Amino acid sequence: MPAISRPAICLALTLALLAVLVYRSSELPASLLSATTPLGRAATNMTIDVPVFAPCPPLPKPKGEVTLKLPPTEDRPHRFIVLPNGLEVILVSDPDADKAAASMEVGVGHLSDPDDLPGCAHFCEHLMFMGTKKYPSENEYSSYLSNHNGGSNAWTAMSSTNYFFDVAPDALEGALDRFAGFFIEPLFSDDCTEREIKAVNSEHKKNIQNDIWRFFQLEKSFSTPGHVYGKFGTGNLETLWDQPKAAGRDPRDQLIKWWEHHYCARRMKLAVAGRDDLDTLERMVREKFDRVPVRTEGRPPTGPDGVRVTFDDYAYGPDMRGVVTFVQPVRDARALELSIPVPDLHHFPELKPYHYISHFVGHEGKGSLLSYFKQQGWANSLRAGPSHSANGFGFLKITCELTESGLEHWKDVARTIGKYLELLRNTPPSKVAFDEMRQLSDISFRFAERSKVRSYVTTLSGAMQHPYEREDILTSAYLLGDFDEALMAKSLQLLDPSRGSIGVTCKELPKDVTASFDKKEAIYGTHYHQEKLPEEFLKDMYSGPAIPEIFLPGPNPFVPQRLDVDKFAVDKPAERPELLVDNEISRLWYKRDDRFWLPKTNVYIEVQSPLLEATPRTAVLGRLMCELFYDSVTEDIYDAELAELNFALWYGGNSFNLAVTGFSDKQSVLLEAMLKKLIEFEVDPERFDKIVDRVRLRWKNFELSEPYHVIGFWQSYVTTQVIWTQKERLAEIDHITPADVQAYCRELFQRLYIETLVHGNTSAEGAKAIQQTVQRMLNPRALAPAEKIPPRVLILPESSQNVWEIPVANPSEVNSCVTYYTQTCDSTDVVARARNSMLGQIASEPAFNVLRTKEQLGYVTSAAATPTGMRVLVQSERDPVYVESRIESFLVTLKATIEEMTDEAFERHRQTQIEKREEKPKNLGEESRRYWGRISDKYYAFGQREREIEELRKVTKTEVLDFFMKYVHPESPTRKKFSVHMRSQYKGTKFNPASAQLLIGAFTKNAIAVDVPALQTLMASNPDLSAVKEFAHAAITKASPAADVASELTALVDGLEPLAEVSDAKLRDGNVYVQDINAFKAGLTPNKAPYPVETFALSKL
Repeated sequence: MPAISRPAICLALTLALLAVLVYRSSELPASLLSATTPLGRAATNMTIDVPVFAPCPPLPKPKGEVTLKLPPTEDRPHRFIVLPNGLEVILVSDPDADKAAASMEVGVGHLSDPDDLPGCAHFCEHLMFMGTKKYPSENEYSSYLSNHNGGSNAWTAMSSTNYFFDVAPDALEGALDRFAGFFIEPLFSDDCTEREIKAVNSEHKKNIQNDIWRFFQLEKSFSTPGHVYGKFGTGNLETLWDQPKAAGRDPRDQLIKWWEHHYCARRMKLAVAGRDDLDTLERMVREKFDRVPVRTEGRPPTGPDGVRVTFDDYAYGPDMRGVVTFVQPVRDARALELSIPVPDLHHFPELKPYHYISHFVGHEGKGSLLSYFKQQGWANSLRAGPSHSANGFGFLKITCELTESGLEHWKDVARTIGKYLELLRNTPPSKVAFDEMRQLSDISFRFAERSKVRSYVTTLSGAMQHPYEREDILTSAYLLGDFDEALMAKSLQLLDPSRGSIGVTCKELPKDVTASFDKKEAIYGTHYHQEKLPEEFLKDMYSGPAIPEIFLPGPNPFVPQRLDVDKFAVDKPAERPELLVDNEISRLWYKRDDRFWLPKTNVYIEVQSPLLEATPRTAVLGRLMCELFYDSVTEDIYDAELAELNFALWYGGNSFNLAVTGFSDKQSVLLEAMLKKLIEFEVDPERFDKIVDRVRLRWKNFELSEPYHVIGFWQSYVTTQVIWTQKERLAEIDHITPADVQAYCRELFQRLYIETLVHGNTSAEGAKAIQQTVQRMLNPRALAPAEKIPPRVLILPESSQNVWEIPVANPSEVNSCVTYYTQTCDSTDVVARARNSMLGQIASEPAFNVLRTKEQLGYVTSAAATPTGMRVLVQSERDPVYVESRIESFLVTLKATIEEMTDEAFERHRQTQIEKREEKPKNLGEESRRYWGRISDKYYAFGQREREIEELRKVTKTEVLDFFMKYVHPESPTRKKFSVHMRSQYKGTKFNPASAQLLIGAFTKNAIAVDVPALQTLMASNPDLSAVKEFAHAAITKASPAADVASELTALVDGLEPLAEVSDAKLRDGNVYVQDINAFKAGLTPNKAPYPVETFALSKL
């Protein structure tokens, strides 16, 4: 439940496509490209006047009945309605739906937190899940969804909060009934309040060592004093509990008052999709959401307390202009970012000025900023566009991933960005470029693909919060309207580089900066240094000679022209691809699109070689080959990607993989061009050093990730036959030269095996032509049959309980992590997999409820079935041995849960698992990935879902219980258990905030003044016990109370307790610590190598 800006899921259907469309331009006169004198800037004035735009408007009101404009591919009926309380709703009816879903976007976020309760909106989001008046049980909502093939989540952004769920279609009304209570009568139970504040605190601690969160809060801390952007949105125990209690405030009472003020029907936007007809869906919504209170009578239409919450002032004032901030990351990273404060321009959807700007600045083709930076050896990647935006204000950001040389030339990088922005500002807006953008957006809209229903309703509810005409809610995210040259020119004037501030990320300061990281951000403890850039430098960013290597891009040659689809009669879509080619060199799978009818094709190619993963050295060589080649073709493929024709090449262990996906027109041309470049590839020694550095940093930084991200690799390491660690690869990378990679490429391409899937709007003859092109151009000799066998899974010993302890690499990370894995089945054993899946289904929700909600072990907690076993994961500040003991305690109680489960409840779990497998692919890409997964795992089990459904219908509760008792239960004498414990190396004595309650009360009683901002800074930094005691003693000394009071307070301070660990926690008898993991693996037996579980023969096509 992130408290940062909305995740990509909310833009899955619409804005993700726009990101592909916006980087576009056209031919422009050479006289404009060589201009060196800025237009509109007085020679004596360092900055121009900032253009003023109309402030954020209210959301448009419907003008009578609203008929939503839909893409031609959208055949589901939609309906827009407004309830009497003002709540706007979009309903979507899909008689063939295998999932229903709903999303409520509330137009208030953490920027509206009370000043004395930071994190309030996020805390509210957490507590909303803990029961309502009608459904008071705190896990009723999540349990209902889990039992009906559903799930839910939520996030808190700056000016909105989103709640969403999906569920089996026949359970939609029950889910909506529970969901509606969030917005009408949530309990905000006393029993849950402190517990959920601790969950928020655990979430915050999870993020403390995450550079994304650290940099976000650092940026916020530079806001103009009093601006809402500077708020701490996540909150923690100190801001949500200790400080309010110390001030005599009840955080629950404050939360309820805040909710009652801000959660209003006219700020809410609801989207519901289900199998029922529109009238039935409307009845459900009206019955359940009519009671959402209005509460906004008499408020202004916009503003911080308006019906639409907006903030029109820029977050940064003049003091931040021309400031450079050097930031020290947790990971080893180098980057430069120019941030320019900009207004919210969502109310110009037909023009989309920021997309126009982004398509120039973020272009990656010839003449682009990135192209120039790569030529100079300064940067490896660049992105540009609006960021950290709220209703009313935001930033336009240009971010470069720097090389070592780029960090030393950071001023040149910044200066070059400034010059490019000046070029763009002073070039009249191009209608030709805009028209090309519009053409691409029209094509995308015309052939828009469906996403999963949960993503779709989330997109719809979010889109309703934008100031679009109500009938244009869907189209405004896609389509462009008429070109407005004056408005675009005005928007371009926002690009004054001297209005911006620069951030430089670096472990060590550049050599030309004679300072140190002398400042520390209050919440996350991020170290930084800040200084003003000289005016001469700022002037040079927008004046002086142009850079001839930088110019604006021309027309896109990959705009698709042939968009016809050969639609044919189909009784039922085929469930598997056909085999067209099968020989010692290659195999070709093919399926003509018979479901979505789009002019698109997906081509996936796996190129297998035993040289790729034979040793750590060959693995590094293979990775570098892929990275270097992809880097070399960036300029060549960028235009194609903008036209939704994508090329990718990646390293896959014992193979490297290519994919060409998107519109079929010109697809073969792109594939052949890329293959030609691949076989003729020459390693560029200059780029070699930069790519090696990039890969090295990635591998070095891996172990500094959050423990729950790292532990998955180590768990798979135990049972994977051939796998190389980051440390083993790092030991080789510095011993590899460009000549080594070049020689490796020549050797690699000598002998290969090629397996291809062609799926989409292509004939069988076209698919064969693609395969012939691939085989002809690579022209390899055949591998021996034994060389095609992929690595196997290692089988854990019978009746074994092993623990492997690994230190967490980041010494400042307070969290440890445990994965508790029991190997239960072979991935080809359909009967065992069905029982294992049922066990995972039954265990998932209770594990979360017990281990996270009730026992508060940690924010990251999960239990799930894997293809070969059961896994429980917990990230926690508690000792890993204690965490394992609690996992096993839960598993012991799970026996009774299964035994006492009613037949009706068991049937619901069964139906959930069946419905998961009956879900149909929602778009061509999803269907292609399903087929490719079956091909690339080498089992070719295209009918796996059907076979599993058949077995699931047969499985009984007794069989699941017996399976659990034999393979998972802690007292089983035959189970195969392996735990990985990643142990925190944090050396401080962790402070237990609960022990401070008496002290807080005594301070309040005796009027001992406390520097609240300093206390917040201290507590947010995750202090050890000694630091807390030192702070408290200093407060007592400064207050100079009477001797008896001072003595009493001092005793209370000295009595503060550390965060207690359960000292008597121990592993169950029979557990063995693994001291040498490689020796342990050497004693394991591999399973049977992957083999086709279905028979297949060559098609007659």
